[in-house]
Amino acid sequence: MAWSDQTYLIGEKVKVDNEKGYGVITRIDFDRGLIYVLFKRMREEAYPYPEALDQHILKPEVQQK
Repeated sequence: MAWSDQTYLIGEKVKVDNEKGYGVITRIDFDRGLIYVLFKRMREEAYPYPEALDQHILKPEVQQK
C-alpha cells in the first residue's frame, strides 16, 4: 500500500458518534495506532486507528479513491 493510499483522509471532514458537529482529520499516527480529529474551538481528540473507521465511530464525508 502506498503512502497516499493510507493518508487520503487527512484534511477531510468527518462525522463522529456522540458529537454535535463535524470535525476534520488532522493526522494519523501509524506507530501508536491513533487518528486525530480537530473540532471547533481547537479541541483535538484521538481515536484508535483503524478500529474507529471499521466500527463506524468516524464516518468520513469522502469516498475512497
